Amino acid sequence: MLKYKRLEGVDAALRLLVSGLFKDGRQQLDLRSVVQDGRLPVLLIWGSDDAIIPVNHSAGLKAQVKVLPGQAHMVQMEAAEQVNRLILDFVQQH
Repeated sequence: MLKYKRLEGVDAALRLLVSGLFKDGRQQLDLRSVVQDGRLPVLLIWGSDDAIIPVNHSAGLKAQVKVLPGQAHMVQMEAAEQVNRLILDFVQQH
């Protein structure tokens, strides 16, 4: 049972993060301007089944977008090997 116990303070820290990042239930941090400034190449790796931030949010961004079929919001964990390969290839190209 201890294996699944959260570390002390984690719940409070998560509540603090949520209150700052998702005021009024909406995400406050918008990184589109960073992606759009064009100073650096950008790779976005998205899961096709992401229900938290759907892949259509990538439309119109100045970025190379890779959509991984059957993956969701935690694509870096769900398809780690594929994500690592995409990042390595992208870095080697730029």
